[in-house]
Amino acid sequence: VGPDFPVTVKLGMIDSMPEGGLGLAESIERAVALEAAGADAIEVSIGIMHVSTNRSTGWFVAVSPRRAVQDLVFHRILYPATPEAFFRPNARALKQRLKRAPIILVGGIRSTEVMESVLAEGDADFVSLARPFIREPDLPNQIKAGRRGLVDCVSCNVCAEHEGIHATQCWRTPKHKLLEHLMFRVTQKFKQTA
Repeated sequence: VGPDFPVTVKLGMIDSMPEGGLGLAESIERAVALEAAGADAIEVSIGIMHVSTNRSTGWFVAVSPRRAVQDLVFHRILYPATPEAFFRPNARALKQRLKRAPIILVGGIRSTEVMESVLAEGDADFVSLARPFIREPDLPNQIKAGRRGLVDCVSCNVCAEHEGIHATQCWRTPKHKLLEHLMFRVTQKFKQTA
């Protein structure tokens, strides 16, 4: 630990289990101990999940019914969209206790407005994205150049369903990739990772 070897800890703050599991208060104490031990930053995330990995993240984050139709996510119309920045309350609680280590917030951040408000309101010092970079690898440069609004990722998690089977890619662009995905599902040649 130190300037030559910065240490960022991705910390599951709350376990996603029907009963028991890690709670926020315990995780905050662990983060305080990690900071005291020299951790350079803490990334706020989820702990143990009682669901499969490809079902662990929010679905259709910030996707309106109109956007669902535009991006061929028709089943989204039947389900509510997950709100953005779903770990934000945990980051806010942790931010009040740490003295030095910056907080990195991950978890369904899909609009520049939410990115800006997380930073402006002091809930975190940095935001972290993952799935949006699969669809738009140049997203940071676009935002730096002035792009505003929603990112293109609709959080459908099809990319995660193909984990370990195909190269990481967005299955919504180009649109014919969705047909390819459907064929894997229909012909039973698609290995479920559930």
